[in-house]
Amino acid sequence: MSTTTRFQRLAVFGLISTCSSLAFAVGGTIRFSGAIVEPACTVQNQTIDMKTLAASRTGGKIPLNVYCNANQSVQISMQDMGTATGRKTFDGGVAGAEVAISHGAAPVGPGDVINYSFKGKQAMSVPLTATLRKAANIDAAAMHSSVLVSFDYR
Repeated sequence: MSTTTRFQRLAVFGLISTCSSLAFAVGGTIRFSGAIVEPACTVQNQTIDMKTLAASRTGGKIPLNVYCNANQSVQISMQDMGTATGRKTFDGGVAGAEVAISHGAAPVGPGDVINYSFKGKQAMSVPLTATLRKAANIDAAAMHSSVLVSFDYR
């Protein structure tokens, strides 16, 4: 066998082994610790019309619409993103206006926790009710505030 033929065979072998090494690196085994989980639950944004809420004596329903890909047990909490009232109510968007939120008969204040379980692959609604309290100037054009809803997955 000539030196040229040997060199050609070695070059081809080297090229093939390099390609197979690259292919193995791309399609190799990945080791990890932890869990592979489905995407988190999605929540539909809710808006409360303060003027309508002020006209109602019993409060307004604000269903928290949620869809989860799998069965989920969560702790739901709400934080006041407006002026902290220091009470079990949320900022109504203008000075003196407060919104009370309840889940069933139980009042839910900033930082309080609601334990809830969602069934996977179906839309569910957490029934909440809002009632306007201490409405100082309900006709204010810029009357708005925000509540941050947090899910702590268990």
